Amino acid sequence: MFVVIMGAGRVGYLVAKMLEQDGHDVTIIEMNKERAKELSLLVNGLVIEGDATDTKTLEEANIKQADAFAALTGKDDANLLACILAKHLNPNVRTSLRLGNPKNKRIFEEVGDLKKYFDFVISPEEIAAEYISRNIVTPGFDRVLFPREGAEIVRFYLTESNDVAGKLVKDLKLPRDALIVAAYDDKGNLIIPSGDTKLPGKGQIIIFAKNNVLDDVKGLFERKKAENEKV
Repeated sequence: MFVVIMGAGRVGYLVAKMLEQDGHDVTIIEMNKERAKELSLLVNGLVIEGDATDTKTLEEANIKQADAFAALTGKDDANLLACILAKHLNPNVRTSLRLGNPKNKRIFEEVGDLKKYFDFVISPEEIAAEYISRNIVTPGFDRVLFPREGAEIVRFYLTESNDVAGKLVKDLKLPRDALIVAAYDDKGNLIIPSGDTKLPGKGQIIIFAKNNVLDDVKGLFERKKAENEKV
């Protein structure tokens, strides 16, 4: 995949490096001269010093051949305009829009006519705030958030001391709004569970659950066996 990235601050740079590590071709557009010079030594792809809200700069970055365009600067207005221009030059390009102000994201989502220019909209600040607040309220999870849906994917590590270890899924009495989507034994083998699946004595459990049942799920999977059961 060929990806053009606008802005190479901390977010843009990390995205570029991750894409390159996965074998994708990346071109970065960066307005700051010194930053662009520095980046040319840090990434494998082309680094262009310029303004991605300028059609000529996008064309220089070969936007018409790009599979994806990500506007990742800290300036919402510039990101919006750049995505619109990229889509105009290449209607097939997949655009990703970063909005730094969560309020702008909510307003933007209500303007239906603009959505055709943006395939993916994200507010890293909002996600970070949500992640921190969820960890304050219900600590102890490895988690992936779904803020809009009010749900999370969480991971538990099992040992033989956990009460659920070795039990059948159908016998766990999981809350209604929680689902075990995967299990791994201590050798890393993946299990897609059904009701008749026996959980490993040691390993990991991946659960998709609504936020309102996470405390119950946590209590179930962290509960220890009674002493007489361990013997």
